[in-house]
Amino acid sequence: MSAVVQPERRRLLVAMLEELVEKGYPGTEVEGAARRAHLQGTEWSAWFADKDACLFAAFEQLGWELREAIRQGCVAGEDWPTRVAGGLRALLAALAARASLAEALARSFPAIGPAAQARYQEFVESLAPLLTAGRDPAIDADLPAEVELLAIGAGEALVFEEICAARTTDLPALAPEILFSVLVPFTGATEAAAAMEAERRMSGQPAGAG
Repeated sequence: MSAVVQPERRRLLVAMLEELVEKGYPGTEVEGAARRAHLQGTEWSAWFADKDACLFAAFEQLGWELREAIRQGCVAGEDWPTRVAGGLRALLAALAARASLAEALARSFPAIGPAAQARYQEFVESLAPLLTAGRDPAIDADLPAEVELLAIGAGEALVFEEICAARTTDLPALAPEILFSVLVPFTGATEAAAAMEAERRMSGQPAGAG
């Protein structure tokens, strides 16, 4: 998806996900989202054929924005674990700042049906290549082919639990624990624990917290 999105169109996409969280799929209508987004009349019909097209576009836009936040967070850092920590930190901050959209991402949108669930799974799996650089050529043969997906899945489970418990705004505090879960298949427990403690120090948490 292109990063260039008309402001009016983006407002509608955000409003659609907010409506979905508040009203559920049956109660969500593009007209209601358009009013929330302060659009005029049927302006939205020039962009989308129906409700589903708008919802799926909204999910794709949200996924793109989250991946972009991760990418920017990964830029800094001298080594791979530090870059992963930066990307994770950026993702959790983005989710915490937009709790209703995080709810749409993980729960409301996938609940629409099989096609939406598949699209959510595609989003999760799209994060796996970000971890490929963590493979050590010396031990690559010992790592399962799907290790990146396993690591992403471990982190996703922790994030999903917080969202389901309505603790989305607290997600940044879980960065050390999630970082450990993501890193450990690649680095081993000792190095992953060291990265976790470094993340705790950076965030001002006491050692061994969590």
